[in-house]
Amino acid sequence: MNSNVIYQKYFSWNFCRMAGFDLQLDNDGTYSVATFFYFCVQIGIGLVVLFRYMVMRPVDMKKILFVFLIIGSFVIARRYSGADALLETRLLIAGANDIDYRKILKVYLIVEIPMIICTMIVGYTGVITNLVYHRGDQVRMSFGFIYPTDFAAGIVFMITVWIVLRQARCTWIEIGMMIISVVLFEKYCDVRNSEIVMMILIICVVYLKIRNKLGAKKGKGYIPSLLLKILCLVAPYGLAGFMILVSRFYRPDIEWMAKLNTLFSTRLSLGKEVFDRYDVQIWGQDIPMRGNGGSTEVVADYFFIDSSYVNILMRLGLVVFILVMLIISIIMIKNLNLPYMLMAMAIVCIHSVMEHHMFEAYYDVFLMLPFANFDVKDIGKRQRKCGN
Repeated sequence: MNSNVIYQKYFSWNFCRMAGFDLQLDNDGTYSVATFFYFCVQIGIGLVVLFRYMVMRPVDMKKILFVFLIIGSFVIARRYSGADALLETRLLIAGANDIDYRKILKVYLIVEIPMIICTMIVGYTGVITNLVYHRGDQVRMSFGFIYPTDFAAGIVFMITVWIVLRQARCTWIEIGMMIISVVLFEKYCDVRNSEIVMMILIICVVYLKIRNKLGAKKGKGYIPSLLLKILCLVAPYGLAGFMILVSRFYRPDIEWMAKLNTLFSTRLSLGKEVFDRYDVQIWGQDIPMRGNGGSTEVVADYFFIDSSYVNILMRLGLVVFILVMLIISIIMIKNLNLPYMLMAMAIVCIHSVMEHHMFEAYYDVFLMLPFANFDVKDIGKRQRKCGN
């Protein structure tokens, strides 16, 4: 059994373990996890990853150095921040080297789809607590997850992965199901960010489907324009800079900021509070957070960093923040001529403005792909064939 197969098996197991957190959530908000066993698995996969890079031919020193920069930086940041996600994420990124990105995305769906369905069923039937919140007269159901936004985010990321795999083969029935999901989000969850992002995703899919159909008549697939490529490359930096700056310099006495804060569900004022309490650290810091998830009781001392950009910068540190932005850029640059991957990365970046799932592998599988193999020669052929 080669190291690729070993890694893919670990990848599947790791997603089962992480996604299973929602099923293992106890009433008191604690998790029952075999942490020692997981630690042993981390050691094992770490040795496998090390072996793969030792025998890698031909030797790509730039890639090896960047991989070890990521691994080393994440380990140091873990020591300062206490965020265990840094340890598992470094292994997933390094271990995905030269693996077909479609295989990784398929593994994600194989694990996530049944996990989400099972969680919804056992939550809705009362096997586990289905947390129900209220925003005025609006009922917000979690369907077995710890909070409605977590449930909706899981659906959004799962559908995005599905679209990247389906590409031009995505049917109007599938698009219709996406529209239905937006309606259900509004009716049962009231998750405005995921609803907006899902609508953007639907528009992008319809646009790409039409462009591919027109391109198929000319015998070629759709390739994004230079302007669109530049916008995609700039988007993560623009969104990150915007959210960080408006949070850092938020002033409630400025009318447009106050309105924006209300529109963003007080995320700007909470972000300002983070910057007032803590300074940006090179290697991150332990920031205790207390959110509404896991309990329907009112949280008196609510303090949570929702925006992924602010969250990563303040909790994981400046070095990890820069590396994450570079990873996003690398993935985009590798896929400048693959519109569906560009779209997926843009969707992740937009969603991350308001929510904290960018650095959570069981949501954002795309972050694992900077060293994956995107050189799939038959993509253009399949797009032209399936454009209608």
